[in-house]
Amino acid sequence: MSTDEWTRWRREVFGDPYLVHHNGPDFTGLLTAVRADPRSVERMLRAGLYAGDPLAAQSFTALAAAGRAPADAVSYLRGALHGAAGEMRIRTAEALYAITGDPSWSRPIVGVLNAATSEFARLDAAIALARFPPDSAVVAALAAAVSDPEYLVRYHAASTLLRYAGDRRPPERVPALFDRLTAAAEELWRSAADELAARVRSA
Repeated sequence: MSTDEWTRWRREVFGDPYLVHHNGPDFTGLLTAVRADPRSVERMLRAGLYAGDPLAAQSFTALAAAGRAPADAVSYLRGALHGAAGEMRIRTAEALYAITGDPSWSRPIVGVLNAATSEFARLDAAIALARFPPDSAVVAALAAAVSDPEYLVRYHAASTLLRYAGDRRPPERVPALFDRLTAAAEELWRSAADELAARVRSA
């Protein structure tokens, strides 16, 4: 499959890559394209997966939401997940969950949260897990991430745990929690993590 062909098609359907990156993708063009020529869209999204482009994986999520996911989408995405890392791994797992409804697809995202060297990948994983149900492995990974050395990872892990506990407030609106997240002392991060995990368990 041609990466150049995917790059051209991506620009035609989604627009300037810089704007897509900074503003987020608009899937209107994709949905128009799939109504007109679903086989062509399927072929191009496979090329995008082959190129390792997270936007291709996100596109499968958008198609699933519209009831337009290709019949072989799970097979394509499972293939793309093998060897994928960081954002690509997260977006692919999200797409598999969107199509199958199987919450065990949180596991690849938990793996990113636990092991990614990039703080941006870890915070992305913490945000993405909010879309999954809070099983014990997910809650444990997020609680561990509340003790991450990077503040933004701690913040987003705490935000997802608050959501799981039924609290829609952002962490900064929970002063006692926020003070611990922003402290320099690791024991305060661990205290926040323990409290949040307990709140989820009792929710």
